[in-house]
Amino acid sequence: MSIIPKHSPYIFGIDLGTSNSAIAVFIKGQTEIIPIDGNKTLPSVFSVRADGEILVGKAARNRLIIDPENTVASIKREMGGNWTKEFKALPGKVYTPIDITAEILSKLVNSAQQAGTVDLLGTPRAAVICIPANFDDAQKTATLEASKLANLEVVYLLEEPVAAAIAYALEKERDQTILVYDLGGGTFDVSILQVDSTKNNQAEFKILAKEGVSKLGGDDFDRQIMAIAASKFKEISNIDIFDLQKDQGISVKALRSAQQKLKDVAETAKWELTESQTAQIGIPNLIKDESGNVYNLDIEITRSEFNDAIRELILLSKDAVETALASAKLTIEDIDRIILVGGSTKVPLVQEMLTEMFGKQPYADTDPDTVVARGAAIFAATLNVESDADISRDEFVKPPILGIQNIVTHFLGIATQGGKFSCLIEKGLKISPNESLAVSKEFTTSRDDMTELRISVYQSDKWVEFVGTDEINCIGEFFLTGIPPKPRGEERVKVTFEIDSQNLLKVKATSSSSVGGLEIKKY
Repeated sequence: MSIIPKHSPYIFGIDLGTSNSAIAVFIKGQTEIIPIDGNKTLPSVFSVRADGEILVGKAARNRLIIDPENTVASIKREMGGNWTKEFKALPGKVYTPIDITAEILSKLVNSAQQAGTVDLLGTPRAAVICIPANFDDAQKTATLEASKLANLEVVYLLEEPVAAAIAYALEKERDQTILVYDLGGGTFDVSILQVDSTKNNQAEFKILAKEGVSKLGGDDFDRQIMAIAASKFKEISNIDIFDLQKDQGISVKALRSAQQKLKDVAETAKWELTESQTAQIGIPNLIKDESGNVYNLDIEITRSEFNDAIRELILLSKDAVETALASAKLTIEDIDRIILVGGSTKVPLVQEMLTEMFGKQPYADTDPDTVVARGAAIFAATLNVESDADISRDEFVKPPILGIQNIVTHFLGIATQGGKFSCLIEKGLKISPNESLAVSKEFTTSRDDMTELRISVYQSDKWVEFVGTDEINCIGEFFLTGIPPKPRGEERVKVTFEIDSQNLLKVKATSSSSVGGLEIKKY
């Protein structure tokens, strides 16, 4: 009888996706995607049955049509926000995006531990979790809190494009400039990286630029197909299934049910249109009116119609690519390879746009559904966790040492008198792999005899002058107390922002006359 160690030396690599998630481990010198319920990815869907049982994954996705009120998909788009939901079967329990994400993480990790497809030398409870490159402070905080709820130690938050670049570059082992186009179910990121290949068992990844659109992805493509189908259905039946206000002789419940049925088939139609020029959408008993009349849906959508509907969305991603190139001070000719990440990159118009733009086809030998998880697993294998396993076994092989030189994702600063934005750390500044970037500024009191000061911390994708716009977000408000009362302008307050290689922020404030100060540790 063998004794299984309690703590595994392995660290999971997790792609926590909007539509689907994946988990991998680097073992015996290669990455292994661990199947969940027999599949390489887990649908990021959560549902509560009438008896209170919680379902995650495929079983939950199957309930999107039969019980949409108690089923949640694409929760990643709500991370860091104020979204909440209460389920009928669980009265008094209010779920947040953090709660639902924790359930998805628990399903991933517990299933991977029990899969038995690889010998993990114990029970891993640590992970590198991948996030979009332009996730903001609140979204990162929410991800870490969800991981904590799932009893999972996050040893690193790795940006998805970097993970994809790691998975690709370590296979090729040559110096190159890579553009990672990451279009998943709910978010879009583009990152440009300079890769210095493995020399002396080391590889360096320098992030030159990154841009993104926080809510752009396959879900938006699905909605365009739904709009096309709904328009064709209205022409046939004179029923607008998206109009819940007008009296159409149909209950709101029936309309909502029809919307969910359409949403489910829209995703299938999208994948059909990646392979074929047409897609058939047929839904028997789509909707029933209050007179008992039953309406079916039987239509055809062409790829041309689909392309016309999503063209503006794809042009948004093209704009971000152009901005990233300009930020990196590069031209199209400087890009050696285009790497596709995310299932939505399979849409032909996406690949056509990139091919036309760069004059060459994107690299097609990586699986966009799993490349992020594989890259995360490789990076995770370069880190260490406490373990009581026999790590001298031959199969415990580490990849090359990886160095990541990140850049600041957002403009970061505080609000000053008159609502002006005072930037301390600019977007695009380089961050050393081993040292945090720290910047301090001094301010003075704006009123006589101030004894406390509210410090409002803001971040923005773009340079702004004032905080009262939609382009800038407040990520925290803190009070510095114990300031000695003095005439206006005499007391100085020093505010220090410190940001590490994961773009995790700490804020510290001290007054010139007080001892110590206030340190805000967000993570």
